Amino acid sequence: MSPIDRNLWTARPLLVAYVLVITAMIGLLVNRQPPVAGTVPAMSESTASSGAHGAEKEPPPLWLQFFRPGLPAAQRMLRTALPVLAVSGMPATEERRDLRFLWTGQGQQRPQTLFQAALPFLRLQAEPVRPVSPGPAIPSGESPGPEEPPPVPAQRAPEPARRPPVVNGGLPLVGIYHTHDYEAYISEFPDLAVSTDQDLIQIASYDHSKPTIVDIGEILAHRLRDLGVTTVHAPFRHQELGYDYAYQSSRATAQQILREAPTVKVLLDLHRDGNMDLDATTYIDGLPVARVRCVIGARDDLTHWQENLAFCEALMAKMEEANPGITLPTLTPQARYNQDLLPGAILLEIGNALNTFDEAARAVDHVAEALVELLRAGEYPGSP
Repeated sequence: MSPIDRNLWTARPLLVAYVLVITAMIGLLVNRQPPVAGTVPAMSESTASSGAHGAEKEPPPLWLQFFRPGLPAAQRMLRTALPVLAVSGMPATEERRDLRFLWTGQGQQRPQTLFQAALPFLRLQAEPVRPVSPGPAIPSGESPGPEEPPPVPAQRAPEPARRPPVVNGGLPLVGIYHTHDYEAYISEFPDLAVSTDQDLIQIASYDHSKPTIVDIGEILAHRLRDLGVTTVHAPFRHQELGYDYAYQSSRATAQQILREAPTVKVLLDLHRDGNMDLDATTYIDGLPVARVRCVIGARDDLTHWQENLAFCEALMAKMEEANPGITLPTLTPQARYNQDLLPGAILLEIGNALNTFDEAARAVDHVAEALVELLRAGEYPGSP
């Protein structure tokens, strides 16, 4: 027997075990598809008060995850073992999970600027201003033609508006993500007739072909940046692995924000409510604005929930002080909502499914202004 044949024979048991493990992993993934549109229960005040906001499930014990991994763990293991293998319902490549940093002040130094500093030809060069050439000289003895109007001097570009001073030295201070990224508003479904809470389930966009709460989060992030607060936005989807895994998936996102931006002290999970009977609209300066609610998981076995609740109440009070009636009563169900990760982690509901997208966009302007006031005053958990 040649050395090669001897080595293959020795490795045969390992190869058989490897095939068995891969086969078992594939078996775990059979018929484990994400839910189709219209199968996710709507969020209502009654379900929220009982701690069922998004049907949050506790992860199984670690030993059980090891012997019988859930779908997320199985997919990660299978991708690690066979990166080129594509299983039905599982993309062959990972979704890009790049956080969006909206920098202020000195924090705008991005990696590409380092290359531009080392290699000048990579820098963006402004187009040179072309000098105005004088007209051709008129020979003596000839009459000049019709007099041309004098050139109009170039108008000076208006100076950009001066931004407020930065907070926290320009380092990231706020992180935004979305457990239920598919949540949308009735204005995006003009032909939908709504008469019951169950009809609200259809006000969703799982493929993000319509504006969703993620777009509201982007507006909030830009507004915070304009007010001097560097903000991190994670526009990731958390429904790809099924509804029951939404909070497990978004927990990984929240941990990524804290890992890549360790200076973040306020972590916002943005949602919108779903309740037919909820009075979710107020008027500010004659315009309809979505009302805002805070939801805090209040379980005695969870750390930080008292700090989160105090910060939430301070934010709601600041908003009410500026615009009475813009907030709804805070809910404190027996749930976690990933708020054990950080003192300053809160869940905000921006309006209701029956609000319009524009009403929700107006609401986040007021959220941003109240939040920045607290941040500038150092009234947030973990402030220096």
